[in-house]
This record gives sequence, C-alpha cells and structure tokens, in this order.
Amino acid sequence: MRRNRLVAPLFVILLILTACSSDDSDDESAGESGPTQDGSFTPLVVTTLNPEPIPVKGSDGKVHVSYELAVLNTAPREATITRIDTLADGPEGKVVATIEGDEVVARSVIVGDYKLPPVPATTIPAGRTMLFVIDDAYSERSAVPATVVNRLSATFAPLPPNQAPFTTAFEDLSTQDGPVITTSSKEPVVLGPPLTGSDWIAFNACCSLSAHRGALVPLGGRINAGERYAIDWFKSDLTVKPLYDEQGGLGSFRGDRTRNESFLAFGQPILAVADGTVVTAVGDVADGVPLVIPDNLKVADLGGNRVVIDIGDGQYAFYAHIEQGSVTVKPGDKVTKGQEIARLGNTGSTTEAHLHFQVMAGPQPLTAMNLPFEIEKFDLLGTGDPAGFIPAPDAGPRTDELPLISSVISFP
Repeated sequence: MRRNRLVAPLFVILLILTACSSDDSDDESAGESGPTQDGSFTPLVVTTLNPEPIPVKGSDGKVHVSYELAVLNTAPREATITRIDTLADGPEGKVVATIEGDEVVARSVIVGDYKLPPVPATTIPAGRTMLFVIDDAYSERSAVPATVVNRLSATFAPLPPNQAPFTTAFEDLSTQDGPVITTSSKEPVVLGPPLTGSDWIAFNACCSLSAHRGALVPLGGRINAGERYAIDWFKSDLTVKPLYDEQGGLGSFRGDRTRNESFLAFGQPILAVADGTVVTAVGDVADGVPLVIPDNLKVADLGGNRVVIDIGDGQYAFYAHIEQGSVTVKPGDKVTKGQEIARLGNTGSTTEAHLHFQVMAGPQPLTAMNLPFEIEKFDLLGTGDPAGFIPAPDAGPRTDELPLISSVISFP
C-alpha cells in the first residue's frame, strides 16, 4: 500500500544530506562503529543519528524505537545491503528485529539525492553514504532492550580496473556491526489534541520512509532528522474514492479545487496541546494557491505562518502552514491546553491546507532534535489508503499513543 502523498511537506528542500556530526547538547551526533580486533577490512562505516532513541507507543498498540543509520561505503565497489538485524544487548544478543530484501530498499535514502518524495536506492556507490530509517517495534515497553546493535549484511559488485593492489582484500560478502545504541530512559511527552473533529488523516507520519522521515538535514556540521515524528494532518471526506491522487487530496476538498476555501481543513481551529509560553508567532504570510508548490522561499519561511510554544522541560510544540491573519497569540503570551491559537491555512512550503505539527528539543524547527509525543485521547477510525478509506478492525478510543502514518483519527 502506498503511504506517501505527493504534497509538499513543511520543508520541501530538506533532503539535503551529509555525514558530519556536532557536539551541541541537543545533537543527534553519530555514534561510530567500534574497531575490529583482527585487522580485517571494514568496508562499511556505520554511524547513527539518534544514539538514544525514546520509545513511543504507536496507534498500532506497539512500542516503536526509531533511529537512523548512516552507512558509508569505503570500498571501491558498489555495495548492496541485503539484510539489517537488530540485536538486543550487544553483538552477542538475540535478534529482535530484521529487515531484508525489498524492505531494506524501502527504508533507504542516498546522501545527496534530493528527490521529493524520497526515492529509495538499491545500492551504495563507492564513496557514497546511504541512510536507513529504522523502526524497531515491540509488544510492550518492558520488552524494549536497554541497548541494541545493528548487524548489516552486504554484497559487493566486481572490483573496477586500475585499483590499488590492497583493494583485492575487500571481499565479495561482508557482515558488520554498527555502534551500540542505548535506549533512552525518558518518556515521550503526552499532549492534548492539536485539532478538533473527525476524519483527520496522518500523512507523512512515523515510522516508515516518507517526506518527513526522509527529511535529514545538514546543519551545524551534522545530519538532523528534524521531522522524525512530525505529522501532516489533512481533513478528508472518507466517502470519496479514490481518496487522493498524484496531485493531492480528492477527498480533502469540495467544489473548486483552485480555492483554499474549498478544502475541508482550511480555517479549522488549531489548539494549544499543553500549557506553555509562546516563543514564535508569525501570521502575515499570504495563503498560497492550492496545488502549486511555492519556490524561492527563504528557509525561515518554509513553515509559512507558524507558532512555537515552549511547553516545558526543554520541549517545544511547532505548528506550521497557518491561515493568514488567524494567529491570536504573540511571543510571551501564556496559553492553556485546548486554547484556540490560530486557524489552519495553506502558507509556506505546501500545496494545500493542512497542519504540520511536531515536538522538538529547541525553538528552531530545522536545527532542534525532533522528539516523540503521544496524544492523550483520540479515536482511531482506520487507514487513509489512496484507493479509499479502510476501517480499522480494532477501531475505537486510544489513550497516550502516537498516530502512525496514514491513520485516520477523530479528535474530541
């Protein structure tokens, strides 16, 4: 089932990748693979962007641990990753998750490939780096290991001509372990709903590759997965079939598709998800023309009209694509959970009215570490498939869960 919708996400230019790291306090700095003891070649240099991921309970009832691996192919030969195992509690531990074959490809992005939506790659050319978005799912929080190691299996293409003699030591097959990844002891913040009403679809959400999950940005000398848990919320008429197409949402509007007012999400109230203090409030950006991706936007304006709220404990709630003139708060204002702070619009890097929402460890969306969150109360209705709405067999009330990609939600 196709899960990506071809709409411009918050940051249309974010698939700009690099393999550096930084020492900032809220960095997602890369943990490096340990050296081997036998002096053998290690053609794959494996690092991680999120060395201490925070487990979060998804709307599928499972506990998700999401992180990214950066794999640099230092061999002179093209590499194909055939399998990635997750081992609990170190290299000698048991395998708790595996992806292989097509699933490996579906979770891969080559550094420097800027396609939108992200296009998975099958091989890593010599000297290039590939990023893999990993999502290990467990039955409950107590089943999550304290640490994990990823074991990568790879094959290599024939050696090209005119290479140095030592390169013959690179073997056709390789199995290597990545760095130790420690599970964070922190809990995700639990929030009130950012919207009201029914038939909201969580596009570009956690945890498979999407325009958010693949938005890996080189800033400050490091890659930042700035939208790892971000959600684009679209409101749709679930009776429409197909529900959406390559241009956008067929179910998300009624009438003239060229008018913002025709879209069901446009003008819907946006709510404060927690008590807090407003640190950013921009409301004077004009709403764009539906189905047209704006270009030449400054980085600061990619979110269009936007609000950032300091919700405490070093966490910030970020709302983007707000309707022009609808922001009712200003920096320094105190807000309470459930308070209306703006109306939903079509501003910034987007093609139709929707809400981009995320939580982060700083006030700057592009540079802050992206954090998981759970919503305290909602109803799960089903899945927003391109062909049409699919009711969930376990539909019903949910508490303290993160809506996953393509889930259809009703808020109180």
